[in-house]
Amino acid sequence: MFRTLRHDCQPFCRTGTLMRKHTMRRWLAGFGAVGAFVTASAGPAPAAPVSPAASPEVVAAAGFDITADNITLTPGGPGRRVSLGWLGDHSPLEHTVTVDYSAVDAFADVRNPLGSACTREGTVLTCSAIDSESHDLLLIPVLPRAGAKVGQNGKIRFTVTSSKWGTSSTTSTVTIGEGVDLVAGPAVTLTGGPGATAPVGLSVGNQGKETVQGAVLLMSAMYGLTPSKRYQNCRYGSKGGLNHWTPNLFVCTFDDVIAPGRVFRVGGGFGVTVPGDVSAPNTQTGTATWLTPQDWADERPKYTLDQQGTGGVLRLESTGTRLPGGTSRVPQTDIEPADNETPVELTVTGNQRADLAADEVRITAKVGETVPVKIGYTNRGPASSSNGGRDFYTIVTMTVPKGAYAAKVPKNCLDADIQDEEGGRPGARAYSCYQYDLIHKGGKVALPFSFRIDRAGTLTGKVELSNGPVGAKDLDPSNDTAKILVNPAAGGQGGDDGSLPITGSPTGLVVTIGSVLLVAGVGSYLAARRRRSHFVA
Repeated sequence: MFRTLRHDCQPFCRTGTLMRKHTMRRWLAGFGAVGAFVTASAGPAPAAPVSPAASPEVVAAAGFDITADNITLTPGGPGRRVSLGWLGDHSPLEHTVTVDYSAVDAFADVRNPLGSACTREGTVLTCSAIDSESHDLLLIPVLPRAGAKVGQNGKIRFTVTSSKWGTSSTTSTVTIGEGVDLVAGPAVTLTGGPGATAPVGLSVGNQGKETVQGAVLLMSAMYGLTPSKRYQNCRYGSKGGLNHWTPNLFVCTFDDVIAPGRVFRVGGGFGVTVPGDVSAPNTQTGTATWLTPQDWADERPKYTLDQQGTGGVLRLESTGTRLPGGTSRVPQTDIEPADNETPVELTVTGNQRADLAADEVRITAKVGETVPVKIGYTNRGPASSSNGGRDFYTIVTMTVPKGAYAAKVPKNCLDADIQDEEGGRPGARAYSCYQYDLIHKGGKVALPFSFRIDRAGTLTGKVELSNGPVGAKDLDPSNDTAKILVNPAAGGQGGDDGSLPITGSPTGLVVTIGSVLLVAGVGSYLAARRRRSHFVA
């Protein structure tokens, strides 16, 4: 598996005391619906279309989808693992997986899945499981057989049958390719303040024995590393990378032939622009990864690249004599992918922060009724929030009013008392909601809860904001707390439950029976890697 899929979040992934286990395993892994209504100051953001190269092999079921990696092996080379995973809000729970590898058995040795109890009959594996907390259902080692030849390929077919959600099927393509060895250039360090531009010097070489036929550059980066120009031979993802902290994602393809021992650099003019509203001082990071065209074809279905560049052609420049393009296109795979990455680090200079103001909430409802409630905040600027580095995410802590019951809870909100890994559980006293979406000045976040009113009179809860994982300071901490008022008495100050005075945004959210405010356009993020977010004006 290629290291590019890791999308390193150093130095923040190791702050265990600040970032809960659930954050690492679920939210930062791309799983979990954010469920946040976000209002951008410039209007609603359009939903990105489905990737044109999305795998047609994924078959939807009533409650879940499954997906499997494609892999390329080399004759006599090492094995690789096929990961079978599920997508969506529902895990398969108690389920059975059948693995039919008859189409690849002549050239590939399919081993028993790691950590799973399976039976084998002919070329079919059958594995059973009670539940799966991870999105990975099976991890199957596959090795090339003796005599495997370049160009052979076939499909492993997976079928998952859930006792509750039905059946879903998918396939994994296994290809035998020629082994080559690309190597990435050295690390790139940049410095600049908001609004600055900086060139990014990337290079790739061939340290193997075989000529490499073409190359693919995959770059995934934080908000501060926004590409200055969009090229015709590059595709860009409006939804970002596989993780919340990499909103910049693009892939560029090159037809150049790279002979053994040769090094190419990315053409002049390639660089990034630091957005004017990035937090400062700050550190923004990204990763540039080089792949063969075949290895990129294996990885491509995992990414959404819905935008084509139009600004000229990005080219590779030989550090010596440029070789003519070749016509041979046998599948090639990198035998040492661990050295294919170039880390890119930007030190953002200056002093710019965001002022996040908790929004006051007022609810009018009768005892026994369940009403929708939007819990959140407004970014008063000047900086955007949750833009990476020291400003990684925002935590919304919501204390449910005494006498009310949280009947509906967003998936990115966890019981604040037990901090378990499963978000969206109703009935807690308080919730910690992790918000990763980039919010510009004037934008709002509104988390969709529902409260059941169990007691008459004025009920009071509280909304509190904090930043993670390193405790970045808000520009104005005085408005980081606001009240939730249910059936407020005349004067609007609520009951005396020890809550802090109302200091948040004066434009409260007023929710009444049968009405849901701020609903006008919905956009969504992929699951796999991904959260669900709604954008409204």
